[in-house]
This record gives sequence, structure tokens and C-alpha cells, in this order.
Amino acid sequence: MADGDNIPMENKTVADGDDRVTVEYKPNADAEAHGVDGATSVGKTPLTPVHQRRNSRIPILFERAAKSWWDPKFDTSILEEQHEKIFLPQTRKRFQYALCYIILSCIAWCVFFAVMQQTSYWIAFLSGCVILMVITASVLGFTFTRTYERYVMATSVFISIIVGLFCLMYFIYPHKDMSAVGAFTGSIEILLMMYTVIPLPLYMCVGIGVTYSIIFELLSDFITDMNDVYFIMARVLIHTCIHLIGVHIFIMSQVRRRSTFLKVGQSIMSHSDLEVEKSLKHQIIHSLMPPQVAAEVMKSHGQDDQKKEDEEHHNPKKTVAHQLNFRSFHMDQMDNVSILFADIVGFTKMSSNKTAEQLVSLLNDLFGRFDEICKKCGCEKISTLGDCYYCVSGCPEPREGHAICCVDMGLAMCKAIEEFDHDHNEEVDMRVGVHTGSVLCGLVGTRRFKFDVWSHDVTLANTMESTGKPGRVHISDQTLTFVKDRYEVDPGDDVQG
Repeated sequence: MADGDNIPMENKTVADGDDRVTVEYKPNADAEAHGVDGATSVGKTPLTPVHQRRNSRIPILFERAAKSWWDPKFDTSILEEQHEKIFLPQTRKRFQYALCYIILSCIAWCVFFAVMQQTSYWIAFLSGCVILMVITASVLGFTFTRTYERYVMATSVFISIIVGLFCLMYFIYPHKDMSAVGAFTGSIEILLMMYTVIPLPLYMCVGIGVTYSIIFELLSDFITDMNDVYFIMARVLIHTCIHLIGVHIFIMSQVRRRSTFLKVGQSIMSHSDLEVEKSLKHQIIHSLMPPQVAAEVMKSHGQDDQKKEDEEHHNPKKTVAHQLNFRSFHMDQMDNVSILFADIVGFTKMSSNKTAEQLVSLLNDLFGRFDEICKKCGCEKISTLGDCYYCVSGCPEPREGHAICCVDMGLAMCKAIEEFDHDHNEEVDMRVGVHTGSVLCGLVGTRRFKFDVWSHDVTLANTMESTGKPGRVHISDQTLTFVKDRYEVDPGDDVQG
């Protein structure tokens, strides 16, 4: 059977003599808590065997619930810890309300015993109520401290036992100011408080509650005159019903609370994933085009979606074949735009003795440096064509000093390629051409589109670069009028354009 363990199946049967055991394999709960898909293959997900009959007999209380009914929890400690942390303020407030109720009850009983004074034992009952009120008030103050967070269950157990013991004081004195029916009603009240408002696990509620009921009934049988068999059977039946009702209320409360927690958590995670995807989409769009153009694209896309929804709303029975248009065609004419073209001199020689992976890695390093320079100098990258890099300034948003931005970038590119040669032991150089004029700019194409610029001035900037000298930045007369005396300029050859 060793080979059978590697079969990617969800269920399989193992035969061992006459005994046959059906085993179900399911993903480990901790793996699911970290986002591992339950449909992952056996080789990738840790698996835990669970007997199939047990799962079929015991219904699941809520999604991702553990199998124990006596202590409803999530099937992973991660979810359980987060649940306790999130609901701690609500649990604390509910417990504080219960303590306030006990204090108000003690005040009411103090007034009752002080006013009635029917027996000589009223002072003892009054003192007991005062002591219980002081202890409860102390516990109430303790719940407002940070230490309470570490002793939630211990505090709840303590107050449950104390309240139960003080209520059993009724049986100490032979002549009481309280009737047997009143004492029985108080015991029912205590049981319901443990199941509903005192934060205890179910097994502790049942343990303390059943113990209290047994002691109460035994004392009632031996001390009070309500020891008739019918009275005993009635009280036992009532206690049993109260415990069953309490268990039902407790379980349903846990189911609602944990189901709400899980659904809200899943909603928050979905919203977070949606925000991540939205941010990623915006990053991709902004990497393809300038921010202004990207904003127009997203705005037009939203308007198209709204228009489509309006058409479907007004014509619900009409079926229209919609073509998904990511953007509407838009073109701008921009004046006073500086265009920079830069080409790597010696690229052919550098690429002749390198593999494709090495060459792409070197270009990625070099163009990455150029991208940083482009951002610092206030230019807008247009594209790379092989070993050619070109960008603009003053487009798509007008900018003062656009020519200075392009010239500064050209000079920085020449310096950057010198550092590149030193870092990689290469012998390449840059040839840069800058021209200023008018351009048409916009998005081209419907698939794999990109932001681009066109005009005769763009062609002229490319010509200036291709006819220039390595290690120099070549500017036209139009560009020179914008930079004036900012740089040292040498006269160059005439370029036909």
C-alpha cells in the first residue's frame, strides 16, 4: 500500500483482512488559515486523515468550526486568537453589565431585609448581601484594567462560585425572611446568568451549573419542608430544562458571533484584495502613460461603464453586443515641447560577445539608471527602441524650463554611462540629441497601446542624435533660445530638417 499513498485522490479504502476502514483526506486546517487552497494537490498541501463516519454524524456548528460541541471554537488557533481579541471589548462590556445587575440586586435585597426584619437573622442576610455587593464591585473595577484580559475565565469562574455560595446561604438558618420559592427563583436566575452574560466556556457553564443544581436540590430535600416527591421531580425537571435552554442559548450565541466574525473577516480580506488589485491596476496604467493621460483614460472608462449600465437599465429586454473599449480616442497638440533622443554608441560590439540573458541584464541596469534620471530631471519617458532611449519634457503637461530639463538629462546620461562602463568593465558611450518644437501626443492602438508623440520636430531630434558625436549633447537653435547662457555651447554641424 506504500504506492497508494502517492495517488492524488480525495478518498480511498484500505483493506486489512476482514476489516475495512474508509478514510477521508482533507487539507490541514492551519494551511487553509494561511490562504492555501483546499483543492491543492496532495504533494503541495499537508493532509490530515479524518474518519468519515464521525464527520457525517456530528453536524458542523459554523464554518471553520472545530469538532467539539462542549467548547465551540474555530479549527485553528490563529482564527480563535483573532476572534477573542476582536470580541474582547464586547465580552468585557457584557460581563460588566452582569456585575452591575448583581450589584443592583444586592441593593434591592439589602433594602428588603432592612425593611422587613421579620426574624432575628435579617442582619446576617443583610451582611451577606453587603459583602457580595462589595466583592462584585471590586470585580467590576478589576474588569477596567489591562490585567483582566489575561484572567477573563478565572474572573468569571470566581464570580460564578461566589454568587452561587452566597445564594446557598439561604439554607443555613432555619427561619428565613425568604421563601423557598424565592430561593428557587434565585437559583434559576444564577444559572441563566452563567449561560448568557458571564463569559465562560460551555463545559465550565455546564460543570458549575450542574454542580450548583445538585447541591441546591440536596439541601432543599434535607433542610426545607418541600421534600415531597412531586416537588422534587418538578424541581429536577425545571433545572434540567433550564440547563438545556442555557446550552441552546449559549451554542446559538456562539454560532451567530463566530459566523459574523468569519463573514466580516472574509469581507475585509476581499476588500483588501480588491484594493491591492486596484492599486496594482493603477500602477500598471501609470507605468504605461503619464498620470494626466492615465486619469483621462480611467475617467473615460468609468463613463463608458456608466453609459452601458444606463442602456441596460432603459432597455432590459434588448440584447446589445457591447465591445469593450478601454479608452476613447484623444489627441493633443502641444507647443514648446523638448524632445530628447539618446543612443548607445558601441552597443553592437558589446552585444557580440554576450548571451541574450547577459545583454538583457545589462540593458535593464542601464535603462533603470536612465529612468531614475528621467524622473529627477522632470522628463516623461516615451519608449525604448533597442538601444535607443527617448523622452520629452513639457508634454503632456506644459512645463517651464522644459529645454533645461532635457539638456540636464542628456548630460546626466553621459555621466551615468561612464559609471556603467566602470561598474561592468565596458566601453560604450552615449550620443544625445535635443530639439524643441511642437508635437502631437496621445495613445496609439487598441491593444498593447502606449503613449507616444509625433511631429516633424520629433524626427529632427532623432536626426540630431544620429548625426552627433559620442559623449556630447547636441541641441538645436530652437532649444538654445530656451537655455540661453546656462551651458557652455560649441557650434556644431548643420542638420537638414
